[in-house]
Amino acid sequence: MIRRIYVFTSLALLSFLVSGCDYYRYDADLEITVKGLLSGNPRDGLIVQVFYSREDARALFDPVTPVLETNEWGEVFIFGLDPGINYYVRVDALLDTSIRRTGTLRSGTNSCTIRVL
Repeated sequence: MIRRIYVFTSLALLSFLVSGCDYYRYDADLEITVKGLLSGNPRDGLIVQVFYSREDARALFDPVTPVLETNEWGEVFIFGLDPGINYYVRVDALLDTSIRRTGTLRSGTNSCTIRVL
């Protein structure tokens, strides 16, 4: 009798653990580094936004993220994006607007570098 209870409890626990793994969602994080086109130096104080499509990025329509500003190392960190999607990053510099497509984001940390004038 005790052995049956032990086996039943073990199977129930194992079943719960295996099925519970399906509900855990991994988010994708994106680290964007903006550098100068000619100098390669980090560019701080530039405006960065992420969009689902190039057309949305051009029209500044329906951004995925709010307006962000690069730090002193030219970096912006975005957390909680959906993995498996290509995003479009718009960087507004003084003389140039650059729109670049990211690769397909994986769960965990992803990075991309954008060069602007």
